[in-house]
Amino acid sequence: MSRTAATRARTRLDPSVRRASILDAAEVVFSGRNPADVTFEEIAEAASVSRGLVYNYFGDKAGLIAALYLRTFERLDAALLASLDALGPADGGRPDGIAALEAVVRTYLCFAHDNQAAWRLIGAAEATAHPAVKAARRERFRRMAEAWGGSQGALVLAGGIVGLLEGATLSWLDRTDVPVETATDVLTRMLWGGVSDLSSHGDLRLPPHSFDRTTFVPRPGLLAEAPAG
Repeated sequence: MSRTAATRARTRLDPSVRRASILDAAEVVFSGRNPADVTFEEIAEAASVSRGLVYNYFGDKAGLIAALYLRTFERLDAALLASLDALGPADGGRPDGIAALEAVVRTYLCFAHDNQAAWRLIGAAEATAHPAVKAARRERFRRMAEAWGGSQGALVLAGGIVGLLEGATLSWLDRTDVPVETATDVLTRMLWGGVSDLSSHGDLRLPPHSFDRTTFVPRPGLLAEAPAG
């Protein structure tokens, strides 16, 4: 096939498929590197597309990193749902709170381990400052807070738990000598102990089953559809 024919074949790809292939290539290029050092030219070359096409899809590098961030958390949410749905029912037909929390912590760790290049971008300033990412994180915190009374204190708690899980997971990735089960146990005990101590604090309403799929996982597609403001 000639170069011209190959180019035409590439342009016939469905836009969603092309977008995903660029994100896949970008994830590889970003692996182990400072995002500031990565250029659109490198990503375009890795994805076998033009630099202009990358701009057309993502606008700028911050938009590309934000898209990777949102896709990563959409996939994390799918993994969280699967792990929570795999738990057996407890009293009232809902998983026991500490068992659900343990499943959430383990899923964070295992997902990060299996998707390290994308996971290490969660702290990138280009991602966290992006309007779509900010909106998605606000919605994540709001959903968790609603399960705990919807107060300002509940919002602080939600942000604290997510931030701790993200930060601790990044730290664990740099400690290859710590088994996943050890990290899961330590983080679960710390979080459960802290939240249990807040069960009667002010306007927080923490039910016995404080952690389940309705607490941690947004409705399907929420992150991908997050507004840009």
